[in-house]
Amino acid sequence: MRACVQVLCSILLSFLVWLPVQAQSMPDPHPKVAALIEAEQAPFGVVFDIETLDSDALPRLAEYVRRQIERLQSHYPDADIAVISHGAEEQALSKEAAERESALHATFSGLVEEQGVSMHVCGAVAGLKGLDASDFPDFVTFSPSGMAQLNDYKALGYDVVTIEALNEAQRKALFETPQRYFDAE
Repeated sequence: MRACVQVLCSILLSFLVWLPVQAQSMPDPHPKVAALIEAEQAPFGVVFDIETLDSDALPRLAEYVRRQIERLQSHYPDADIAVISHGAEEQALSKEAAERESALHATFSGLVEEQGVSMHVCGAVAGLKGLDASDFPDFVTFSPSGMAQLNDYKALGYDVVTIEALNEAQRKALFETPQRYFDAE
């Protein structure tokens, strides 16, 4: 029994050491955000790109993204800002996850409703989990394809701030074996 408690304590300690390292691993400000601010020329628009294989990533990234948006808006209040979540993390924005992820929903609904940010999820990825537009709250725009939505923003002249992105092999794995990446409800 004592050995079991020691193992559990060791695991807990490892997690507590790992958690702050993860939170600190992203440069603040994001290099692209810093470059946009230093340029002293208002961007037409900025889109934040989030695409991961981690269904728990969005709650971890939300405050970081919010800070980057607030930095940009303090310098360029008229710049249009959007966020696209198009990986396994987007399920945290579903209505089903609203109670469990209330802080996340409050963060993004606040950005949308109070600061005019557009929040998109990918319909193709949502479909892998059996979700459709009706499974997301009103503050979320359901785009048929997150990648196409990102390309549309690029074509309009938006600057892209990549928070996390999948490579081709990871994206292929998400679509071929989605059950590996989504929370079982």
